[in-house]
Amino acid sequence: DYIKSLGADVIWLCPVFDSPQDDNGYDISDYRSIYEKFGTNEDMFQLIDEVHKRGMKIIMDLVVNHTSDEHAWFAESRKSKDNPYRDYYFWKDPKADGSEPNNWGSIFSGPAWKFDERSGQYYLHYFSNKQPDLNWENEAVRREVYDLMTFWMDRGVDGWRMDVIGSISKYVDFPDYETDDNRPYVVGRYHSNGPRLHEFIQEMNREVLSRYDCMTVGEA
Repeated sequence: DYIKSLGADVIWLCPVFDSPQDDNGYDISDYRSIYEKFGTNEDMFQLIDEVHKRGMKIIMDLVVNHTSDEHAWFAESRKSKDNPYRDYYFWKDPKADGSEPNNWGSIFSGPAWKFDERSGQYYLHYFSNKQPDLNWENEAVRREVYDLMTFWMDRGVDGWRMDVIGSISKYVDFPDYETDDNRPYVVGRYHSNGPRLHEFIQEMNREVLSRYDCMTVGEA
């Protein structure tokens, strides 16, 4: 009621999904469950209904460039190189000297690669090393994302603010950045707007968004 009294007609929620909270909820461990300190799924469904009763809309945060390393997909992915979920993320062998596969940097500083002792490979993380990047080249990953979007939109969510959406398409040849200085790790043009970005977003529109009266806004 108070928010309506301010003249607002849309509420955007930052991530409210289950999360270890390494990055303020942007490290999601379960897209279909609400973080327990915020309440339950039933509380969320009630919120959506009450917002709608007041003639308002509700938008959620779509964080699908990466998950938490505590997500079930990643827990499976790191078990072995032949695990069915391995290709849900980006795993690469070290360079000959044992170093990272390339000189891409994390936006949170340091390398964008974390070494995993169990398999002897590195996984890619543009942000915290507890936020492994999803492999959107894998159609199964895209289906998972569309399914979770449908789950919430069928329950009344009116749209999405799409977190770092420009980064879902990677340059999968993983080229090193050329640099004139001594920086060991670089963040630059290879970190976003990859070659299949428009294709992925258009597919998302066909498979999900076009079926609903909704809106999106991209962080791009």
